[in-house]
Amino acid sequence: MMKGLLVAGTQSGIGKTTITLAILKALKESGYSVQSFKVGPDFIDPSHLEKVTDAPCYNLDSFMMGDDGVKRELAKGDADYAVIEGAMGLYDGISSCAKIADLLEIPILLVVDAGTSSESVAAQALGFINYSSFTPHKLTIAGVIANRVGSEKHAESIRRSLKAINVPLIGTIERDAPGIPSRHLGLYMGAETSLTASALKSIYDSLDIEFIARAAAELRLDRPPELKRRHDTLIGIAMDAAFCFYYRSNIESIQKRADVVYFSPVRDALPDVDGLYFGGGYPELHAMQLSANRRLLEDVKTNADDGMPIYGECGGLMYLSRSLSTLEHKKVILANILPVDVQMTKKRQALGHAEVEAVRDCAIARSGDKLRGHEYHYSTASVDRDAQFAYRVTKGDGISGHDGIVEGNAVASYLHAHAYSMPHGFDLFVANASAFSRS
Repeated sequence: MMKGLLVAGTQSGIGKTTITLAILKALKESGYSVQSFKVGPDFIDPSHLEKVTDAPCYNLDSFMMGDDGVKRELAKGDADYAVIEGAMGLYDGISSCAKIADLLEIPILLVVDAGTSSESVAAQALGFINYSSFTPHKLTIAGVIANRVGSEKHAESIRRSLKAINVPLIGTIERDAPGIPSRHLGLYMGAETSLTASALKSIYDSLDIEFIARAAAELRLDRPPELKRRHDTLIGIAMDAAFCFYYRSNIESIQKRADVVYFSPVRDALPDVDGLYFGGGYPELHAMQLSANRRLLEDVKTNADDGMPIYGECGGLMYLSRSLSTLEHKKVILANILPVDVQMTKKRQALGHAEVEAVRDCAIARSGDKLRGHEYHYSTASVDRDAQFAYRVTKGDGISGHDGIVEGNAVASYLHAHAYSMPHGFDLFVANASAFSRS
C-alpha cells in the first residue's frame, strides 16, 4: 500500500522544491518506488519532480478538482511512496497545503527558513503547529527541516530549541546549498536545468531519510480504472520549450477517447491530426522562431478556416493571435486565427485561481458549463470590438470580464482549465475532432 507525506513551508521561496527532489531521490536510491505530486496549479515544479521519478507528476488542487478529484488523482500513484510538494505557505490559498494534508490524512514535513534566526525557528514552528487548532484542518506535523543554516553551531541551537517543544529536527540544509534558477513565471523548467545527482545527494545527506520514510502514512484510496483508448481520432499537442504547460490529467482526459501526437511549433510541420491543443509556456521567448515557421502557421490557419477544433491556453492564445509584441519591441506575426493582438508587459497582469461560465457553445464546452483553473501571465490582449467570447469570468481577470475568444471552431483563453472541472472533460473536444475528421 502506498504511503504519503507532504513537504510544506512557512512561506514561498523557502526551498520546498529542492528538498522534495532530494527526498524523492533518496527514497528511490534506497530501493523504494516513488510518485510525485504538487499542491496547486503549478506547471513548472512538476517538470523537475518528473525528472527525478521518471514518472508523471500530478497536481492536487481542491478548487480546480474538488475533494473527490484530489483523491482520485492521488490514487493514480502506483508506488511505495507518494511525496507531495506543497505551495506557498502551509495555510495559504484557497486550496492550501493544510487542506490537502487534512483531506488525505497525511503528515507534514515543515520547512522553515533559518537564514536569519536560530531559537526563533522553534517559536515559528510552534506557531504553525498551534495555529491548526484554530482552523478546520486536523494536521500532523511530523518534524521540521531547517533551511539556510549557517554552521553546525547554528544547527545545534535550532535542534535544542525544537527539542524544548518536542518537535523533531529532521534535517538542516546549508545556506549555500544548490538551487534551481528562476525567471518571470517561476523556476526554469526541468528540461532546461536540473540539480545534479551529487547536488541532490548533498541535500539528502543532511536529512533523516529513515525518519521520513517511517513518518509517512498509509493511503487508503481506490485505484482508477485503466485508460481505454480509441484509435480513430488523433489530437496534436504542441510540446516544446515554447509550449510546455499542461495538466497531466488534461492529456489523459483526451487519451480516454483519442490518441495524441506531440509536435513542436518552433520547428515541426503540422502532423495529420483531427484537432489541436496549444497549452501555455514561453512563446514570448521563442517568438521569432515561431513566426519563422511559416508553413506550420499557414497550415494551422487553413485547418482552422476549415473548421478543425483548436484549443489554446494562455501561450496558446498568443500563438493563435494575429501578432505578439515582445518586451524588445519586436512585433511578430503568428497564426492570425483569433481577432486579437498580444503585448508582453513587464508587470504581471494576472495570478490566481479562476472560474468561468460558458455563454456559448465552443470546441471544449457547452453554454452553461462552468470551468475552473488558474491564470498567470505577463501580457495584455487587444481584442477587436466585434470579437466573440465563449466565457463570462466569475472569478479571476480574463479579458475585461470575459475570456475564451472564439473564431469558428477555435477557442483560446488566458484560463488554464483543469479537466476535472469540465463537465465533459475533454470528451466534447474529441467528439468535435471526430466530427471534423469525418467531414
